[in-house]
Amino acid sequence: MLAEFLRNHYFMGIVFVLLALGILCQIAIGAAYQRILRETDHMAVTENRLLKQCKLKFTNCYELNGGNVNISAFVDKFMNQFRFAGISLTNLAHMSGQLVLLAVFSAGIGVCRDIINGGTLKDLLPYYIVSFFGLYVYFSVSSLVDAKARREMIRTNLIDYLENHHVKHLHVAEEEEMRPFIRKREAGKEAQRESVPAAEPAEDTQARRGYERKTENEQEELEELLREFLA
Repeated sequence: MLAEFLRNHYFMGIVFVLLALGILCQIAIGAAYQRILRETDHMAVTENRLLKQCKLKFTNCYELNGGNVNISAFVDKFMNQFRFAGISLTNLAHMSGQLVLLAVFSAGIGVCRDIINGGTLKDLLPYYIVSFFGLYVYFSVSSLVDAKARREMIRTNLIDYLENHHVKHLHVAEEEEMRPFIRKREAGKEAQRESVPAAEPAEDTQARRGYERKTENEQEELEELLREFLA
């Protein structure tokens, strides 16, 4: 009976298909965001290809810019790359809404067609029932999926990890790389400090010996003058 009804009311079949596609899009968006959200709780050990790519891109950007990276802007740009079956999740959400609107529009065309053909309330009522029930299911699934909230949670997790964990890890890595050069420079400074004080006492000793010789000579000259005077 359903096949016969759809054959006589093929617009109803279009409405069913469009509503089903719109609802499936919402389910796909929710599944994709949930999978990513679950992985962001373990960013340090994640095996998710997309999140590993995020860490690699951030590391390259951090090194190229000398540590000056706008993390919020970086995360926002990266999240635009989230895809399902090659379609951006943002575009998929828009497509879902457009499919549902198109289903309602198709139902309206079907109603107008049956009215023109002299259809009765019995013929028109299924369009309204399917449209209202389909919209109810669509908005119910959308509220359960709550793609906007999940996207915001993913964004928060990514920013928190990059700011409070990954950046510190990069700082430690930089310090480890620079440590041999710092040790070498400090050793050179220490050697320089040790060599300078060693030279100074020798100079002081030489000056002191010269002063002592000068004093002895002056004393001998004074004694000689006294002898001549007394004689």
